[in-house]
Amino acid sequence: MKWEYKAEQLAGVQIDNQLNFLGNEGWELVQIIHQAEKDHPFLCFLKRPLKR
Repeated sequence: MKWEYKAEQLAGVQIDNQLNFLGNEGWELVQIIHQAEKDHPFLCFLKRPLKR
């Protein structure tokens, strides 16, 4: 299976809604990196099967 990947920079107040939206679009959360010094401190890496 081939995958496509996406990185999203998210703020804490939007993270639940945004991850639910991305999940409905077929994206699966792979990892989150917390960067406290940023305005949007959650760097989220996602993947989903590549559409052919």
